[in-house]
Amino acid sequence: MTTLVQEAPTSASLEELFAHPTRYIAALPVPQGIRAEYIEGIYHVTPPADEQHNFWASEIHWQLRTAGLDLAVIGMGYCVEPAGSKHVTGAFIPDFAVQHRRAGESDEAYRSSHDGWYPVSMVRLVGEVTSPGNASIDREGKYRTYARAGIPVYVLIDRQKGEAIAYSDPVDLGRKSHYRTTASVEIGLKLSLPGGLPVLDTSALT
Repeated sequence: MTTLVQEAPTSASLEELFAHPTRYIAALPVPQGIRAEYIEGIYHVTPPADEQHNFWASEIHWQLRTAGLDLAVIGMGYCVEPAGSKHVTGAFIPDFAVQHRRAGESDEAYRSSHDGWYPVSMVRLVGEVTSPGNASIDREGKYRTYARAGIPVYVLIDRQKGEAIAYSDPVDLGRKSHYRTTASVEIGLKLSLPGGLPVLDTSALT
């Protein structure tokens, strides 16, 4: 992942845009196909992933869908706005996700007022597949961000370490947020997910 903080259009002050992360991302001159996210106070701009990354993410998404999870999605953006916070503290586009629900009127209203990002309350599971340039973000920054947001399950497919990991039971402790429970297997084995979610067969990734 390439981390960039780009200058936004001059129609709004940089200070004003930085105070509203989703507004700042919307103002970035990012080409189509490039992802911009806001993780732990840093804006990350991500180039298109390689073929293996996308194949692995698509394979996991397909397994979730065929296991009966009709609300498994790819390419959705969500943001976190904790109670009492003055602005969004995280905006992310996971490689795959499972939602609690389809977007209703209130969710669409939230999206409209947050520059295209849905509320994190919709999310039951998020997943990331690492790439050489962003593995540390997925292992650390996104791990803490997802735990802080209270997302019940975080699945990390770590290509560099050859591991598939399921984190659950999030604890919100700000920058020390974490998941209480960790289950991991080598890529090629089956990973059991908590909370009534299906088993993932990572042999399809080898």
